[in-house]
Amino acid sequence: MTVRSIHVDAAPAEDFAPSPDRVVRGAPRGETRNAYESADGRKYFGEWSCGEGAWRVSYSEWEYCRIVEGHVRLTGDDGTIAEAGPDGNLVIEPGFEGIWENLTPVRKLYVIDLGPLTESAD
Repeated sequence: MTVRSIHVDAAPAEDFAPSPDRVVRGAPRGETRNAYESADGRKYFGEWSCGEGAWRVSYSEWEYCRIVEGHVRLTGDDGTIAEAGPDGNLVIEPGFEGIWENLTPVRKLYVIDLGPLTESAD
């Protein structure tokens, strides 16, 4: 199948909380509804929601997200800042390291691409 209709609300909810050692502010908690996974397990689509708070992130994957509700700020370790509110879009490249901050409770739709599978050097 090369096209399908996806209903995020039908996907099972999984609890989300950043690792306690990564939390910078608050006690953010939420859920992820992963509604699509490619056959090779390298691409995902779904919905994520989380309360206010801030935590450290380190991206090895590529992610597009559409903020449906709330307001987020990403502050890179290099000093760059990106913000998005309702109907805003973010693209996060592999290698981004910094702080993800939910300034309000947030709900986003996401597409994640883990990139090509690389062989490990044994």
